[in-house]
Amino acid sequence: MKKTLLTLTLLFLIQYGFSQCAVSANNFGNNQVISMYNVTGDVNITLNSSNSISLDLGNNFATADGPDIRAFLVKSNGMSNEALSSARIADLESIEFGLVGCTSCGISPNGAKSFTVDIPTSENIETYDRIFFYCLQFNQFWDFGSFTPFSASNCNSILSIEDNILNNVTLYPNPAKDKINISGKVPNIENVTIYNTLGELVINQKNDFTKGINTSNLEPGLYVVSINTLNSNISKRILIE
Repeated sequence: MKKTLLTLTLLFLIQYGFSQCAVSANNFGNNQVISMYNVTGDVNITLNSSNSISLDLGNNFATADGPDIRAFLVKSNGMSNEALSSARIADLESIEFGLVGCTSCGISPNGAKSFTVDIPTSENIETYDRIFFYCLQFNQFWDFGSFTPFSASNCNSILSIEDNILNNVTLYPNPAKDKINISGKVPNIENVTIYNTLGELVINQKNDFTKGINTSNLEPGLYVVSINTLNSNISKRILIE
C-alpha cells in the first residue's frame, strides 16, 4: 500500500511539479549595423508548469561585451525583422530575464547562464516569439532570435494541465442566491465573467475569489459563468433563484 501511494505521489509530482516544455531559439545574426553584437551559441527557452519561464544559455553562447546587456522575451506582433532590430525595447511588449553581460559588474557575456522569471498574470505566453538581447545603458539593440511560440500543439504537457484542473472545478451552491463559490484549486485566475441568457456581460470580477462572487444584484434565471486563467478557460451554468 505504501509503495502504491509513493508511486502515485511521484507520478503527480512529475506531471504537476516538474513538467516542462522547451524550445530552441535560432535565426540570430539580425544586427546588420554592428555585426560584432550578434549572438552565437545555444539559446533555449523553457515553459514551466509553475507559471514561470526559463532562459538557458549554453556553454558556447557568445556575444560582444557591454555595460548592461539584458535578455528579454518579446512579442513581434507581426513586425518585420528590420523593424524589430531598429525598435527600442521600451516600445516592445516584453518580459525581462536579467543581465547577460555587465562590464562594471564583472559579468562576462560569454558562456552558460540560466534565468527563471514568473510570467505576469496579464500575459499570454503563447503570443511571444522572439528572444532579444539589448543594452539598456546605450539603448542599443544587440541581437534577437526567433523560436516556435508555445501552444497546445507543441506544449500540451504544460498547457493542458490547466485544462485538466479546470475540468474538475465546480460552482456552489447551485441554485444560488446572493453568492457563488468556486471549488477546486484553480491556478492564476485572471477573471470570472458571468453572462445572462441574452449574452450580456453582467459580472466581471478580477479581485480575490476566496470570498466568492457576489450575485445579489442578479435577477433570477440561468447564467453562464466563465472562469478564465492565463492559458485556458471553462464555462459553467448556474441558476440564480
